[in-house]
Amino acid sequence: MRVTPAIWLALPSLLVVALFGVVLVSFASVSLLTLEPGSALFHGPVSLRNYERLLSSAGAWRAIGTTLRLSALIALLCLLLGYPLARVLARSGSARLRRVILFCLVATFLSGGVTRAYAWMVILGNRGLINETLRGLGLPTLTLINNETAVVISVLNFVLPFFVLTLFGALRTIPETLEQAARNLGASRLRCFLHVTLPLSLPGIAAATSLCFALSLGAFLFPQMLGGGRVHVLATAIYDRIQTSYDIPAAAALAMLFFGLMLALLGLAGAIRRALSVRYAGEAA
Repeated sequence: MRVTPAIWLALPSLLVVALFGVVLVSFASVSLLTLEPGSALFHGPVSLRNYERLLSSAGAWRAIGTTLRLSALIALLCLLLGYPLARVLARSGSARLRRVILFCLVATFLSGGVTRAYAWMVILGNRGLINETLRGLGLPTLTLINNETAVVISVLNFVLPFFVLTLFGALRTIPETLEQAARNLGASRLRCFLHVTLPLSLPGIAAATSLCFALSLGAFLFPQMLGGGRVHVLATAIYDRIQTSYDIPAAAALAMLFFGLMLALLGLAGAIRRALSVRYAGEAA
C-alpha cells in the first residue's frame, strides 16, 4: 500500500496559514503609509508616523485599558461560573444531567452572534424583559444596556461555553481514583478538591481561561451593539477609524498593535500553562 507523504496531508492547513500570513503582511504594509488629507487615498513614503500617533493618543490607550479590563473580568467570571459546571459535567453520575448540560452548551452555537446580540437587547433594554418585570413588581428599573454591564453579560454568554467545554476535557483526564484515594485516607470533599482536583486541573484552567481571554479581546459585535457607542474597546476603535475618518492606515496600525498585544498575552498564558503542566505532571508521576 502506498503511503501518502505527510506534506500532502498538511497542504490544506498550510494554505490557510499562508492566506492569513498574506493578510497580515498586507495590513502591516498599509499601516506604514499615509492618508492623503481630504480623501480616502493613502500613499508613501513608508514611515512609522501612524504608530507614533497611536502611542501618543490618550484615546488609544483608554481603548487598550478598557479592552484588557473587560477581558480580564470576563475571564474571571468564566472561571467562577464555568468551573463548577465543568466539574458537574465531568463527574456527575447522572447521564441525563450530562446530556442536558451538553445540549444547553451546544445549543448556544446554533444561533448567530447578531441573533444573540438582539436577544440581549430585548432582555436588557429599558423596556426589556428584566426592567418590565421590575416595573411590574413596583421596583426601580436598572440601566443594563449601552454600558459595560451589557457588554460583559453578552460577551460572557458567548465565551462561557468555550470555557466549560475546554475545562471539561481537562477534568476528564484527571483519574477519579486519585480523588477516591484521598477520600479513603480521610480527606474531606473540600480538602480533596483543594489538594488534589484543583492543582491537577490548573493546566486546564490556564488553557480555558486564555482561550476566553483571547475571544474577549477580539470581541466586536457585542461592544458595538450593546455598548451604544459608549464602550470603546480596540475592535470598535479600529472600526471607528475606518467608518468615521476613512483612515485605513491608522486602523491598520491599530490592528497591528492589537495583534502584537494579543501575541504577547497569549505567549505569557502559554508559558504559564506549560509551566503548570510540567510541574503537576512531575508531581503526579
